[in-house]
Amino acid sequence: MDRIVRGPRGDNPLIREVWAYNLDHEIIRLDRCLLSYSIMSIDTEFPGCIKRTPWGTFDEELYADFRFNVNQTKVIQLGVTVSDESGNIGGTWEFNFSDFDPEIDAHNPASICFLKQNGLDFGKLKKDGIKVRKFAIRFLYTLGKHAIYRWVTFHGLYDIGYLMLAMGVVKSLPETLGEFKWIVARRVGTVRDLKHMARFCEGLEGGNLGLEKLGQLLDQKRFGLKHHAGSDSLMTALLHEKMLQRYDFHAEICDGFLYGLSKKFEELVGLQTHRIYVQIQCARVKAMVIHKKMLQLFEVESCNEYELSKKLKEFEVLKSHFKFVEHEYETAQFCYYKACNIMYQGFHL
Repeated sequence: MDRIVRGPRGDNPLIREVWAYNLDHEIIRLDRCLLSYSIMSIDTEFPGCIKRTPWGTFDEELYADFRFNVNQTKVIQLGVTVSDESGNIGGTWEFNFSDFDPEIDAHNPASICFLKQNGLDFGKLKKDGIKVRKFAIRFLYTLGKHAIYRWVTFHGLYDIGYLMLAMGVVKSLPETLGEFKWIVARRVGTVRDLKHMARFCEGLEGGNLGLEKLGQLLDQKRFGLKHHAGSDSLMTALLHEKMLQRYDFHAEICDGFLYGLSKKFEELVGLQTHRIYVQIQCARVKAMVIHKKMLQLFEVESCNEYELSKKLKEFEVLKSHFKFVEHEYETAQFCYYKACNIMYQGFHL
């Protein structure tokens, strides 16, 4: 029997299609919903992989192909479903983008054909879709007002990659896997991948299965059309809750992993803490030097009006530099404490 899922007003799950003409209205709805729901399950539709990665490839090679594919292509849809710790669904939004044009943009022809067969209307996307740049401004501003406790995906490496671009966190994915992991840990937050999580669950084929198969094994009804980002994100949220209910294990051990990568995302954060600590000390020394110069300006008691005016101008310049260094120091300190906190959480799982 399917678990009854209620929205904020007791209604059944509803997938809201978002286009350029209703973006502002739906972002307001999402904003209100995030006041009560802090878990976000996501899915993306994109133009397929230009470079195929062989099975068993090392993390660095896999990342190089992944980076190339994401940087060379454009996201088509982003689906987000918000829920709470009890598994209640707050709502699902399917954002449709207009940036991709199959006539001129890089894509895998087989993937585009597959998406068309599953009901994606590229004509409507081009005509009524949202510009990713406009979406990024509104979406990132909205997320900045709330604390997303966890991001849930299914085989979500590409979903996280396109999410980072759609949010405007980066203009293109960084060159190294270490940098990518660092940005995800700092700017996105805690991720949980159901495909990785399934490895620890008896009867789920060791994680070697697709979203549809996982739904069948857990007897979960689908809402909406499969291979559409909204429906897939909702399915991911519902399956996440079913897995937590059915399997008695600490799911937190899966946090920070994405299926296909062997190491935890937060693992490399510790390697950065010393570098940040050095930045803090450098900023502190700079501040002390500037402060000393500011005091020295007025050590001489008597000076004429011209010299005093000159000293005041120099003082204002030093004051401006001091504020900049002070901001640099505070930023480095925040990054250091954040990194230490992530390390602490990782050691105590």
